[in-house]
Amino acid sequence: MTWQKSSIVRPELSPRSVIRMLWKHKALIAIVWVLLSAVSIVGIYRLPAIYRAETLILVDSQKIPDRYVTSTVNNDVQDRLATISQQILSSTRLQKIIETYDLYREERKTLSQEEIIDLMRLDIKVTLEKGWTKDRPGAFRVAYQGPNPSIVAEVANRIANLYIEENLRAREVQAEGTTEFLENQLEEAKKRLDEQEAKVSQFKLEHNGELPQQENSLNGALTRLQIELQGNQEAISRAQQSKLLLENSLGIAEPELKTLQAAAVSAAEPASGAGRGTAATDDAGRTTTPQKRSDVLQAQVDALLVRYKDDHPDVRRLQAEIAGARRQEAEDARLAAAAPKAPASRPAPAAQPVPAAIPAQLAQDLVRQREKVGNLRAQVAAANRDLETLKAERTRILGATSSYQKRVERLPIREQQMAALTRDYEISKANYRSLLDKKFNAEMATSMERRQKGERFTVLDAASVPEKPFKPQRGPLSALGATLSLVIGICIAAGKELKRNSLLGEWELPAGVLVLGRVPLIGPDSDSRRTGGGNRFALPRFRIKIRITMPRPSIARATGGPV
Repeated sequence: MTWQKSSIVRPELSPRSVIRMLWKHKALIAIVWVLLSAVSIVGIYRLPAIYRAETLILVDSQKIPDRYVTSTVNNDVQDRLATISQQILSSTRLQKIIETYDLYREERKTLSQEEIIDLMRLDIKVTLEKGWTKDRPGAFRVAYQGPNPSIVAEVANRIANLYIEENLRAREVQAEGTTEFLENQLEEAKKRLDEQEAKVSQFKLEHNGELPQQENSLNGALTRLQIELQGNQEAISRAQQSKLLLENSLGIAEPELKTLQAAAVSAAEPASGAGRGTAATDDAGRTTTPQKRSDVLQAQVDALLVRYKDDHPDVRRLQAEIAGARRQEAEDARLAAAAPKAPASRPAPAAQPVPAAIPAQLAQDLVRQREKVGNLRAQVAAANRDLETLKAERTRILGATSSYQKRVERLPIREQQMAALTRDYEISKANYRSLLDKKFNAEMATSMERRQKGERFTVLDAASVPEKPFKPQRGPLSALGATLSLVIGICIAAGKELKRNSLLGEWELPAGVLVLGRVPLIGPDSDSRRTGGGNRFALPRFRIKIRITMPRPSIARATGGPV
């Protein structure tokens, strides 16, 4: 049917039109399909076979529990695999593998070294396998593809071994680096700790007796000094009272001695001319001699022993003086015995003897009074010395109390200074202990990595020589080529039909188009179609000449004959 141009837009092809178009050009479609399919199949089967071998590597977990030894290599497996892959897929290592196994022999004739390495990187595939733990790979596959199956297997195993060796080396290097870093940090921490200890020791030496921890001892010393001061005050009071009594007694004894001396002088005046050079005698006729110094000192010692003990300083001093006086008296006696006797006409000098003319009782009273006055004077002198000693002791106690009081007053300042030093020292000490523990754990982790007891890669399934090629997949590719060939044949037929700009049937006409008539196709083979000869499956063809008008109810459909 020929369709004259009109203003009506041609509708889309209907299924009946498509079927008729395919049937009409079935021969062309079949020829194109067969030819293109044969070409594609021949081309597919001429493609070189590519074999693929892969090695399954297991990510083996640490053999020693983490609660005993904590690994210092805690980075993620994926990150570690990415790092190891960058190292293994470097140009140096890949070039060495290419030279070892003589890979890409034909490609090396036309491509550069960088292009060959890039080509090998594309042929290597690393695929992660999910493990039991979430987001943690339990294994990974290392695959390599190439034209030679045996070499492909060897290269895959070689790359897998490189992954295992590089993982062990990387973990050991990282563990050793951690240990070395901690050792350096530990040395620096020890230096800082020594410096802080030296500062604390120097501060304690400079401010010994003012340290916060000595507060109790300072308070105890102050308490003891207060007790000693109170006892000293009481001793001073008693010494002053004793001195006052002795001075009163001495004030009474001295007038009495003067009175006795005056009486003795008065009694001796009548007989002064008769016996001036003779020694005094008592009632029994014995000659009286002056009192010795040792006896006077002994009397003073006896007086002191009434109040003090033998270890008192004044008692010891008087005893030393007594010993010296006795030695002097013994020496004087020895010298007197060794000296020649004087003539009888020359009287011996008297050492202030009692006048012989006084009564014996008066002489005895005079001697006793002299001894009493001497004892009292010695006791007063001893009391003065004791009082001076007690006052000196009081001055010492007051000075010590003031010193301790100042130390107690400085305690808050020393406490702040000591707190600053102690804080820095404790921080340095804690840091040193922490680094020491970390260094010990790092050394154990390094030893674990060296003995391969940590996390490691283990070959679970080594690559074997592949029997079937990995690509090309000739069956699916052949089917795809045949399908594409059929589609191309259909497209050629459709294009040829559309190029003619003709209708395949009246069903393609838009709705509302009025058909005025149908004219059968008249040709040389029209009789044979009518008689049933020729192609019995050929559909009758009609040439329709139409006019497109608006449908009107009053116009009846015309049948047969031209318009």
